[in-house]
Amino acid sequence: MQKYADRPKVFEKDREQLKQYPELLQELLISRGVLSTSDAEAFLSPDYERHVHDPFLMKGMERAVLRVLYAIEHKEPIVIYSDYDCDGIPGGVLLHDFFNMIGYENVSNYIPHRHEEGYGVNEKAISALVDGGAKLIITVDCGITDVSPIAYAQGRNVDVIVTDHHLPGEVLPPAHVVLNPKQEGDTYPEPMLCGSGVAFKLVQGVLSRNRFSLKEGKEKWLLDMVGLATIADMVPLRGENRVFAHFGLAVLRKSPRPGLQKLCRKMKVNQRYLTEDDIGFMLAPRINAASRMDEPMAAFRLLATLDEVEADMQAAHLNKINDQRKGLVASMAREIKKRVQSRMEEREIIVTGDPRWRPALLGLVANSLVEEYNRPVFLWGREGSNLLKGSCRSDGSVDVVLLMNEVKDILIGSGGHAFR
Repeated sequence: MQKYADRPKVFEKDREQLKQYPELLQELLISRGVLSTSDAEAFLSPDYERHVHDPFLMKGMERAVLRVLYAIEHKEPIVIYSDYDCDGIPGGVLLHDFFNMIGYENVSNYIPHRHEEGYGVNEKAISALVDGGAKLIITVDCGITDVSPIAYAQGRNVDVIVTDHHLPGEVLPPAHVVLNPKQEGDTYPEPMLCGSGVAFKLVQGVLSRNRFSLKEGKEKWLLDMVGLATIADMVPLRGENRVFAHFGLAVLRKSPRPGLQKLCRKMKVNQRYLTEDDIGFMLAPRINAASRMDEPMAAFRLLATLDEVEADMQAAHLNKINDQRKGLVASMAREIKKRVQSRMEEREIIVTGDPRWRPALLGLVANSLVEEYNRPVFLWGREGSNLLKGSCRSDGSVDVVLLMNEVKDILIGSGGHAFR
């Protein structure tokens, strides 16, 4: 560890703010971006009542809550449209469970098929949902860059509430309301929430206006899904995120969800002692395997079902396809390393692809290459008959979203996180 004398002068100011803590702990806190006594207190001893923010500090929350309450009052069909990863799926589950908790049954979940529909909100799916009677669509972990499909929904008199945490594009979608702490003009204290975290803030907002006879605090049982997503999506574990991760883990260890219990047994993990590493390296990859190798509703059913038989079946299925996924990723990584090894010294960035590669797995391969070569990685494969699709990862020094925006005239679409 770097000596105090070698640290920049700003460290002296930060150190002064944290002088009540031992020197080693001060350095550890500062390395995590914790620069004040109050932040250190929240970091070391998360308190749900004190460190979770008022949901109405988020831009658009009042409008979103009123629209949900209107839909419930008028018994409108609501569709929860979530992303297909281990942020969107838990977020879809928590909204599904929330509506069940308050006794509202006119709700369904939709998750796009990764290989057939791709990421985000698409017009074909919206058309089918509208034809099926949807009057309100709530997105989870997607929608912030899907301007055209959301305009189509609104044009057909179906309101869309976008809940997302990805970086907005130049133009926001013309939704009924957008909930995204990263949007311009939003001063919400925790801008780095994951998608499920934003969805949970909507739940908190609705319950603050009407509890529907729900016992005070019962919604905290939904924190298992918020904690799962917060840890799996690798958002910074500071501030409100740390509270969600801390209490989410506590609920996960006690969770009565049959699917979670069955999957823990398949993984030979003791649910009562579940850790962050168990989520990051064991549980989340199996949830993500559903969309990468099969269809994402398998993971949704695993987490949402109350049926022991279905839970056991889905747990076995996800465990099996995750093993298959690991073999394919290892094979692709070996092939790519052979390609780029000879020219590594002259490359500031890795860009390569092959029509035989499965796009759904490229993000995992890109992760391993970034770790090994310490530079940004862009990989592509073929989706369907003629669409080239890829994934990218940053080494933390380059904004990959900005890089893609520089060549947006040759891309059909792009988006994501700046430095991930």
